[in-house]
Amino acid sequence: MPTNPPGELDQLQAECRRLAEALALVERDRQFLGYEIHDGVVQDLTAAVMLLEGAGHQATFTSPEGQDNYAGGVRLLHESIAEARRLIRGLATVELDDRGLASALERLATKFRADHGLPVTFASDGKEWNLPASVQHLLLRVAQESLYNVWKHARASRVELRLAGSDGRLELSIADNGVGFDPARAPAGHFGLAGIRARVAVLGADLLLDTAPAHGTRIVVRLKPPPTV
Repeated sequence: MPTNPPGELDQLQAECRRLAEALALVERDRQFLGYEIHDGVVQDLTAAVMLLEGAGHQATFTSPEGQDNYAGGVRLLHESIAEARRLIRGLATVELDDRGLASALERLATKFRADHGLPVTFASDGKEWNLPASVQHLLLRVAQESLYNVWKHARASRVELRLAGSDGRLELSIADNGVGFDPARAPAGHFGLAGIRARVAVLGADLLLDTAPAHGTRIVVRLKPPPTV
């Protein structure tokens, strides 16, 4: 007796193709956003700083307060340029290839060490997991978002990224010894944790968030590997 009604497998395969295409579009949009920030916002801000600094060399300020306001405005522009460049680095991604998820995670850890100076190590139990590309993609993005949050907020001196199996489930964990936080009081506008939760929900996985102020943070995603189509 067939386990699937006629046509259900075709529908599932089509849905998987649509999901893969949607994920590819999302990644393309992320790259385009990085280009737009760099080629538009950063260049415009840089030009504005150069014009203001040039004018400032020729200007005569009538009061110390005016000179302080000018210097503060220039400083704010420099800080905005630096923040925009940090955002561009955060948008830069590591892609999956035929070497699999563990290889991509190792390259992600290497990238964060090189680009951000984040003291992250990667470990894997070496087991090969037969995961659909869409599942690998979502797990990779969970790891990337988690590491970006650590770099931006945690002030950690040790970060561990790990991929391993336990009781027939795949576990992806990101742990740091940083400052930690209270999830119930995360500042408005910090979408990293919301993005992680959304991706885990799409995976149908379990999410463990172990953190508290001065406690560090540990995120664990537990997933029962789905059958590939």
